[in-house]
Amino acid sequence: MKGIDDMTIAELQELLQDVSPSVQPLSPDEGVERYLKRREGEITENTADEYRRKLQYFLEFCELRDVENLNELDGRFVDDYRVWRRDDATAGDALSAKTMRDEMLLFRAFLWYLESIEAVRPGLGENVLIPELGTDDGVRDVELEPDRVAEILDYLETYQYASCEHVVWLLHCRTGRRSGAIHSLDVTDVHIGEDPYLSFRHRPETGTRLKNGSKGEGDVPITDAVAAVLENYITVQREPVIDEYGREPLLTSSQGRLSKSVMRRQFYKWSRPCAINNECPHGESVETCRAAKSMDDASKCPSSHSCYSARHGHITHLRRLGLPKSVISDRCDVSEKIIDKHYDERSAADRRELQRDLFDQLREQQDDEATGYL
Repeated sequence: MKGIDDMTIAELQELLQDVSPSVQPLSPDEGVERYLKRREGEITENTADEYRRKLQYFLEFCELRDVENLNELDGRFVDDYRVWRRDDATAGDALSAKTMRDEMLLFRAFLWYLESIEAVRPGLGENVLIPELGTDDGVRDVELEPDRVAEILDYLETYQYASCEHVVWLLHCRTGRRSGAIHSLDVTDVHIGEDPYLSFRHRPETGTRLKNGSKGEGDVPITDAVAAVLENYITVQREPVIDEYGREPLLTSSQGRLSKSVMRRQFYKWSRPCAINNECPHGESVETCRAAKSMDDASKCPSSHSCYSARHGHITHLRRLGLPKSVISDRCDVSEKIIDKHYDERSAADRRELQRDLFDQLREQQDDEATGYL
């Protein structure tokens, strides 16, 4: 028998293949479905939907490379997928370090699972490079400025009063709640009177859910002005539909409960600068710009914003005003830890000024009494 030193490259490869643990054939689609099935009970349904959406990019890349069997995956495929996912998978700029970190952590966990069921070669998951984050990479600078929000809401109140689009914007900007929570509201969740408020409830058995389940439930106070818009919308503008569960959705179209995708398009639509003043800050012609002409393409405008921008801006603005994190946490269904990490964009000067204002108020409340600590 030949010694290793006397073997050809082909003979060495054959030997390595013989002693390597066997892998069993499995298609990319089957691999993703098995992984999501394995995670049932560990993650929420919303998280499972998010994982499915992200892993769809992996399936797309497998199709581009004509990969029909996961056994074919190797280190070069893993690296090529990382580069493609960062730079080419979606239209627009390359993915941020934070987004890529989230994507690659999921991809690595997926590969580790495939290793455990002998669908890919052992150790393949270790080839996934996880981006290192800088100090500010975890914070998304997506805030929709308060002045711009006021301008858009003023315009909608003047020209689209109590329309569905007006209500979509008002609920996002004035509650700080997630789009999914706003989507779940029913007419009976709107309480109009001396103390107007909205009730957010987790109802998975009848088609809607909150991201944090029953822990995300709560009542959110609204102003009289917001309540007046909602009352007008419900009595005059709302499509009077009842869904298959016998519920009366708050936000509706002629087809039933307004879809989340339509809500997103409505938000993108009015966040474009040209929607308010018919001018483009990017030098485009409003008459020919694709993003200006179609609501479906509104997100392609560089100055447009997603619904998340309203949540981000609402929470950040409340922090600037000095509202306690515990109050914001209850109102917006967000943990205090996440508020600190992702939603608090106050500068050092903002923090100093807030402290100064709060202590001035405390001193005024003390009148002429001794204020040794103040």
